Amino acid sequence: MNSTVERIELDEAQSVDSNKVTPLIKRDMSLVKHVMVELAIEVGTAEMSVDALFALKSGDVVKMLQQINEPLTLRLNGKAVALGSLVAVDDNFGIQLTDIL
Repeated sequence: MNSTVERIELDEAQSVDSNKVTPLIKRDMSLVKHVMVELAIEVGTAEMSVDALFALKSGDVVKMLQQINEPLTLRLNGKAVALGSLVAVDDNFGIQLTDIL
């Protein structure tokens, strides 16, 4: 099975005027604002046998089940809460939200 492996170019995230953006939650959050949560971005998944997993070595590529244009899933404490697309923010990755679930 021959697959083409290509590097992808990411669009630079557009800056947003924070004075014109409304918050996702419009409530008094003073009682819970100190609570720590885990925020994770799920890029994709893959399935493979244990044998294939242990045979992986540096430089190998694991093909994910998702297409390159599919949205990423934003998870809050393991629960999907939003979808978005991968962007570059300076020298870091970021996610630009497209849908709130």
